[in-house]
Amino acid sequence: MAMAAAVAARQAGLFQQTPLIKAQTLSQTTGKEIYFKLDNLQASGSFKDRGMAHLCHTVATGPQHVQRVISSSGGNAGLAVATVAPQLGLQVDVFVPETTKPIVIQKLESLGATVTIHGANWNAADALAREKVQEAGETCVYVSPYDNPLLWTGHSTVVDEILQELPNVGAIAVSVGGGGLLCGVLEGLQRHEHKCRVIAAETTGADCFAAALQAGHPVRLDAITSVATSLGALETTPATLERAQMYAEDIGGTVKSMVCTDAQAVQACLGLASDVRLLVEPACGSALAVAYDKNLFQQYLADVEGPIVLQVCGGSGVSIDLLQQWKTDLKL
Repeated sequence: MAMAAAVAARQAGLFQQTPLIKAQTLSQTTGKEIYFKLDNLQASGSFKDRGMAHLCHTVATGPQHVQRVISSSGGNAGLAVATVAPQLGLQVDVFVPETTKPIVIQKLESLGATVTIHGANWNAADALAREKVQEAGETCVYVSPYDNPLLWTGHSTVVDEILQELPNVGAIAVSVGGGGLLCGVLEGLQRHEHKCRVIAAETTGADCFAAALQAGHPVRLDAITSVATSLGALETTPATLERAQMYAEDIGGTVKSMVCTDAQAVQACLGLASDVRLLVEPACGSALAVAYDKNLFQQYLADVEGPIVLQVCGGSGVSIDLLQQWKTDLKL
């Protein structure tokens, strides 16, 4: 039923089937068959349209008569809900932390969302958003940026598309913030009973999944110190650990945590810009770094059999000037 609803959201035009293209340069330099899954081409600029489309479509067509959605976001989730929800007649409020880039706030407001800036990090903005939902009444719902099974089912549609074109895919690299995309990818692989390697990529200073995997339970970071601010959840959803274990036990697949530096992530963004003329955030660059960085590739992907897919999750908090600034700051 959930998957049918996700398909209905796509049929309603709330998210798109995105291109899967050969990464020609990476394939030549690594000797592997590598592909980019271009979810940065979703309308809002990131993969999050998938989950938000499914969630918003579900609440808008349900019995609650929802009229308004309130979301908290470091940027991309807010842009996704602000892109999708108005198409369903829903009003949108987005609460963002003080670290949110001006370019993202401008885009949110241009989409008609009411934006509130609050707190030093996403967790503080999220706490206020939840308070406002309680005050708003029954016709308003809270929309998490990553921690909702409806989101995960929507995100899982990316696996349907990948396996449609590459049924023998051997590895998928995904960026991890709060864990919504990872949960969706694992749900999709589980649904298809497809065994492969999943690289869960983060940057140092935003590596809550790596910390949770090592501890065996979610770990709360003290702060986000990475330039990849849209990975900025202090703590991963417990479902990431549960689904990773289930994927290993039921299917025999593997989930490998990979933590790269900000420099490696930004260098990968520069590589993507050079190779396919597309701009993405450092948060997305973390998943690309596993192929663009030779040492990371040797450690995590060199022994993979079958095609490798890098999930280009996107991100709207980027511009040519910002990318150049990161390059300068990190002395690349």
